[in-house]
Amino acid sequence: MKKSVLILFLIANSITSFGQEISFKKLNLSDSVAIAQQMKQIAEFCDTETLSELDVFKFQLIRGNYKEALITIKNRIQETPANQRQYLDVYRHYVEAKFSQNFEEAFKKSYRKYVKNSDDIQVINLDKALIIRDPTDYYVSNFKNTYNNIKSEKISQETAIDLVKKYFLSTVFSSTRAIYFAAIKQDHKRRYAINDSIVIPMKDGAEVSIVVVNRKGKSTTKKSAILVSSIYAGTNEVSAMLSASKGYIGVIANTRGKRWSKSDVKPLEYEHSDVYEVIDWISKQAWSNQKVAMFGGSYNGFTQWASMKHKVHPALKTIVPMVAIAPGIDYPMENNVLHNYSYSWNFYVTNNKFLDFEASNDFNRWNSLKNTWYKTGVAFTKLDSLDGQVNKLWNSYIQHPSYDEYWKKMIPYKDEFAKIDIPILTITGYYDDSQRGAMYYFNEHHKYVKNPNHYLLVGPYDHWTAQTKPEESLRNYKLDKVALLNIEEGILYQWFDYILKGKEKPSILKDKVNFQVMGTNTWMHKPSLNAMTNDTLQFHLSSEKGNDFYALKPKLNSSEISMSVDFKDRKTMNNTDYYPWPLERDQINVKDGLIFKSETLKEDVIINGSFLGNLEFSINKKDVDYSVILYQLTPENKYFHLSYYIGRASYAKDREQRNLLIPSQKNQVSFNNSKLISKKLEKGSRIVVVVNVNKNNNAQINYGTGKDVNKENIKDAEIPLNITFTGNSSISLPIWNSKTE
Repeated sequence: MKKSVLILFLIANSITSFGQEISFKKLNLSDSVAIAQQMKQIAEFCDTETLSELDVFKFQLIRGNYKEALITIKNRIQETPANQRQYLDVYRHYVEAKFSQNFEEAFKKSYRKYVKNSDDIQVINLDKALIIRDPTDYYVSNFKNTYNNIKSEKISQETAIDLVKKYFLSTVFSSTRAIYFAAIKQDHKRRYAINDSIVIPMKDGAEVSIVVVNRKGKSTTKKSAILVSSIYAGTNEVSAMLSASKGYIGVIANTRGKRWSKSDVKPLEYEHSDVYEVIDWISKQAWSNQKVAMFGGSYNGFTQWASMKHKVHPALKTIVPMVAIAPGIDYPMENNVLHNYSYSWNFYVTNNKFLDFEASNDFNRWNSLKNTWYKTGVAFTKLDSLDGQVNKLWNSYIQHPSYDEYWKKMIPYKDEFAKIDIPILTITGYYDDSQRGAMYYFNEHHKYVKNPNHYLLVGPYDHWTAQTKPEESLRNYKLDKVALLNIEEGILYQWFDYILKGKEKPSILKDKVNFQVMGTNTWMHKPSLNAMTNDTLQFHLSSEKGNDFYALKPKLNSSEISMSVDFKDRKTMNNTDYYPWPLERDQINVKDGLIFKSETLKEDVIINGSFLGNLEFSINKKDVDYSVILYQLTPENKYFHLSYYIGRASYAKDREQRNLLIPSQKNQVSFNNSKLISKKLEKGSRIVVVVNVNKNNNAQINYGTGKDVNKENIKDAEIPLNITFTGNSSISLPIWNSKTE
């Protein structure tokens, strides 16, 4: 008897259901035939009565009930908009191919036909979902890890259902990925003329790699170019294809050293000169009408501002920076606190000429590194020593904890904003990790230019959805319908058509500042950030306490509220919940930090803008990294994460110059650049504020000695930090009160 047949025989005799439990015998994952049979039999024992239609389909397929599965998936597809069906259509073609004796050939034939019959935008969305954000490796490893982590010989219904669903994703995508990759990429060549081998020289002798995309069959007249300047080589082609489909020439310029450039990879450092030269090159091409526009998010938003540091190229007519990072402002540090998430990013973008996904996705490596660093208490400068691999960029970052010349040379600085006179549309989100970068550019531009032609669009989006299109829910919060804008495919090109072709301005841009008011299903439109607000709710910290909460009081008081943090203690962490995920929760950790709660609001108000803080405290150290989290405690007793601030006290007055605190004296520390938010706060809500000291494995630990924080270590933690806040400390919420209109 062959090995696989023997295993199947054993499976059939070992998988039996005992009430709600299923007998489980672990097999060798390399034996795909045996695993498939085991999953089929486990699926047959699972109770699917309470599962969603899509999950029922997964079980029908794994059980081999292909006729039923096909009916189910077709019903689901009919109920789903075409631009949200990328996965569902893979499932449909997978099931249909299962009826054939030659699965691969049947899937290939039907999927190619499907792609060929799709329009440009649909194929671009297929690429984004299935290739750029290829989920296959994750699905495969997720199933394997779940399977291997089962230690019992009996599994619950819950575990069995989870295992079957993960197996479904693993087997469907791993068996079809190569086929749909080929079909989509081949179809791109049919639709577009793509020149991805252009290399142009910079004035200093370096090289920049260029990709130019035009839609076949379109007019051959000279066109405007839509430029994306990006370090993410190999991932922006679909953006150029989208531009080409909209009647423009799509151009990608990769950071020097990327793609076919023979130069060294130098993130951030040369975009201020290279991008300008790329625009100049575009303007001189035979197909160019000497009009260039730029767009892109995150790093690709930064490059747009960098291109204008010295002067604005005459051919550059507009930029649309989305969720733009500002080096030294919000990346890799936020308010001068260096976070370690950028540590792995450096390898991701510099290990090769394209992107090192293997390094980036090695979550065990990065989690182990930050945990080891935290537990051992070594200095931040030792992070790459613990990792065992030199991180050149990281070592450059830690030499510049202030906003000094290293950072200033990358983007416009102060008066350099004054010469920027082109139309600009800034897009960001309330929960965008780079919101502070995006708003830094917006604020500085308005500071140095009187009434610039600069629009802001901001809503309940994160770093990804503010560049693309939001889904119905964000981090468990259901968005208002009016927030569901198609940013990339709609508003973006409406703006380009408005600037470059003289068409109508996007209707959502009714004024210079356009923001969605969460919880009202409406947008507000104001001429400036200041005009967002017509009133203020101010609260003072108080030592009055009930249960786990101190009181937020409307007036100054003589309170003193103390907390102590032992930096030697590495069994616990502080400030682990400052990041807003999920947005709404039943409880918060009342043992982490100082928690303050207001009385109930007597009327509905709308918080509009960035909350402010003026903290007065005495401390036994020369510095502290602190955070302030702002929650709405809803009338239903849910905690809604509104906004937060995290920063280093010694840089609160000036990000360019460190000003140490005076121990044992009262210090005044203020901030006004928390994350911007707009949300209706219903009558009966309360305001909850969490004041904390940052001590966790996600960022530097400031021990308060006054030395370079990167060089401090656990030996500097002999004396715990003691901090006492006074009743002069205040938190102010900018609000829009309709009664004062």
